[in-house]
Amino acid sequence: MKTIINNIKEVTESIEYKTQLIGRNQRLNSGVHDTRIRGMLIGFMLTVLLVGLPILYYKGGF
Repeated sequence: MKTIINNIKEVTESIEYKTQLIGRNQRLNSGVHDTRIRGMLIGFMLTVLLVGLPILYYKGGF
């Protein structure tokens, strides 16, 4: 009887751990999905700033 109870506890702990991983993954995916457009816009602006401005400066644009 004791081995059956231990097996049930192990299975329960395994299920709890896996559901926590699934929940964490879903929250992470949701956060990434919500901030995707903003992140792309910020990345584009930083690229223009770090690449475009030096090119304009050295070409005599300013």
